[in-house]
Amino acid sequence: MANMCGHTIRKWFRKQENVFIELLGVLIWVAITGGALYYYFMGVLDLLTLVQIVGGLILAGLPIYLYLVKKREQILLLGFTSKYFVEQDDAKIDDLLGLLIAGKWEKLKIDPIEEFFNTLKNLCYRGDCEIRRRMAEALPALYKLDLFESEELAEILRYDWDEEKWKGDNRRRMVESLPYIMKKDKKFAKKSLEVIDRDEIYTVIAIIEVIDAWSGQISKKQGEKLFDSTVTQMRKIGFGEEEIEIVVQLWGLLKLTHSDKKAAAVRFEELKNTPNVCLQICLARNLRRLCRGFPKCCEKPMCNGTPEKILELMAFFLQEDKHRHVRRPIAKEQTLECLLVLLRYRSYREKAKQIIWTLITDNDDIIRLSAFDKIDNVLEIDANFGLDILQYVIENNHNSKLVERAKHLKQRLTEQLK
Repeated sequence: MANMCGHTIRKWFRKQENVFIELLGVLIWVAITGGALYYYFMGVLDLLTLVQIVGGLILAGLPIYLYLVKKREQILLLGFTSKYFVEQDDAKIDDLLGLLIAGKWEKLKIDPIEEFFNTLKNLCYRGDCEIRRRMAEALPALYKLDLFESEELAEILRYDWDEEKWKGDNRRRMVESLPYIMKKDKKFAKKSLEVIDRDEIYTVIAIIEVIDAWSGQISKKQGEKLFDSTVTQMRKIGFGEEEIEIVVQLWGLLKLTHSDKKAAAVRFEELKNTPNVCLQICLARNLRRLCRGFPKCCEKPMCNGTPEKILELMAFFLQEDKHRHVRRPIAKEQTLECLLVLLRYRSYREKAKQIIWTLITDNDDIIRLSAFDKIDNVLEIDANFGLDILQYVIENNHNSKLVERAKHLKQRLTEQLK
C-alpha cells in the first residue's frame, strides 16, 4: 500500500513537472518585480531602471515559457506514438494515424513514462525470451528512469521462465541488477534475493554475489545472516548438498577477494582446473574482483589495477573445451565492461580484442547475443574493430535477429559517413 501511495505521488509530480517549473518561474518573476516596485516607491530606483528590470524579466522569461509549452506537446506526442509503434501492430498504427489526422491526440491524458513501462510489461507477457533478456539487461538504466515502474517490471522478470531454451536465465539477470537499487529500496532488493521455486543454481550464485556486494553497506553480521538464510531456503526448495557446498565455497572465495586479493588470485589459479562445472562458473563470474582496482573501475571507466591475471583467466575459461556455462560469464555485462575499459589502453588492447572476438565467434548463441549487446560501445572506442565484428556477424551468424541488428547498425554507420 505504501509503495502504491508513493507511486501515485511520484506519478502526479511527474505530470505536473512543467506546471511546477512555470509556477516557480512566475513566483521568481513576481518576487523580483515586487522588490523592484518596492525600491521604486522607496525612492531607491528611478522609473527608467524599474522599466529596464521588468522589461528584461519579460524578455528573458518568454523564450523559456514558449520552450516549455512546446516541450510539453512533444513529450505527450512521443508517449502517445511509442505506445503504438513499439507494439508493431498495423491495426493500432492505423488507429494512431486516424487520431493524429483528427487532432484528437492532444485531448488524451497520457503519461509517457507510464505508457513506456506498460508497453514493456505487455511485451514481457507476450514477447519472446530475447526481448525479455534485453529488458533484464536494461534494468540498471530503467531504475534511474522510474524506480517504481521498473521494480514492477523487475518483479515480472524475477519469475520469468523459458521452457525451450533460456530456462531461468532472466531471473539471474534480474538478480544481478539489484546492486543498482540497494540504497534506494532495500525492502524490494531483500525480497528479490529470496530463493524461489524453479530457481537454478546459477540464479542462487548471483544471489550470493549480490549479498556479498550488499555486505559492504550493512554489517558483516547482517551479511552472514542473509547468507545463512539463503542456504536454508535452498534446502527447503530441494537443492542438494553438493550445490550447497558450492555456494559455501563461493561465499568464502568472495570474502577472500576483499581481504587478500593476492591470496585470492592464487586460490583461483589452484581451482581453475576443477572438474566441478559449477565451481568453475563461480570463478569465471568473479574474475574482475581479483584486480586491485576493483570496484572503483565500475564507478569510473578507467583501469588503475592489475588486469594481466584477469585477462589470462578470461582466455582460459573461454577455451572451446570449457562448458558453455563456464564460458558464458565472460560475456556478462560486468566482465564486458572491463574489456571495454581495457580496449582503450594500448598495453591491453590486443588481448582485449582477442577475447571480445572469441566471444563474438563462440558457437553458443547466448554468448554471442550477450557480447553483441555492447557493440555500440565497441564502435565508439574502435570503429574499425566494431565494423569487423558487424561484417562477421552478417556473413556468419545463423541467428536472424542478431544478423538484422548487425545490418541495421552497419547501414546507420554507412549513412553517417556519407
